[in-house]
Amino acid sequence: MTSDGHRAVRVTSWNVHGCVGADRSCDPERVLAAIGRAGSDIVALQEIDGRAQFGRKEHAFERFAEGLGPNIVEARTILRPRRDYGHLLWSRWPIERSAVRRLSGGRFEARMAIDAVIRTPIGSLRVLSAHLGLIGRDRRRQAAELAEWAGETQGPTLVLGDLNEWRASGPVDAVLGASLPVRLIPRTWPASRPLARMDRFYASRDISVESVDRDEASRFWSDHLAVTADLRWPPVELG
Repeated sequence: MTSDGHRAVRVTSWNVHGCVGADRSCDPERVLAAIGRAGSDIVALQEIDGRAQFGRKEHAFERFAEGLGPNIVEARTILRPRRDYGHLLWSRWPIERSAVRRLSGGRFEARMAIDAVIRTPIGSLRVLSAHLGLIGRDRRRQAAELAEWAGETQGPTLVLGDLNEWRASGPVDAVLGASLPVRLIPRTWPASRPLARMDRFYASRDISVESVDRDEASRFWSDHLAVTADLRWPPVELG
């Protein structure tokens, strides 16, 4: 429920940094516990990382699938036996349709967007989750692709994830904000003293976005803070 008593959909985006916290320990269970405390209905997680050679734990995607439950879409951007890396989108409710779409750039790591339609109790929601590149010209192209894809349907649409842009009003914001004007752009990195506004929500104008107070303990479980918000929109079917 939102503060005015209306039903809302709670959404979280979090770059979990391979589940490595401030103590340099890799602990997926405490990350999953923090997600559970948030009570979110839809969760986008970046840096799901099974690369044991970097101090992570193998079978990272499988660990999260087991901990979160069904209704997951995975974007595995680096493929290694038992040690895949990438991001995922989870929903409390069934995902009506989904695709993993390749973004431009990504010379060192493929960049992909998860594109899903989720039927929530207040209507269908189109969600595109992504982890954009480190190179500025790649990010601009990737943001333009996300904006183009978001425009393929009418109705409530949300783009979220680690968009890797430090400033609130950079090129990524200019591109996405033009078509998805409802923004949530808090400071999220580094978690110990957040300065950069990397983790964001961009929503269509028919969605209201109400930020939810952070779980302060979660700042120790990753180098990014989670972003959580309650979303509400008039019931409508996606066209």
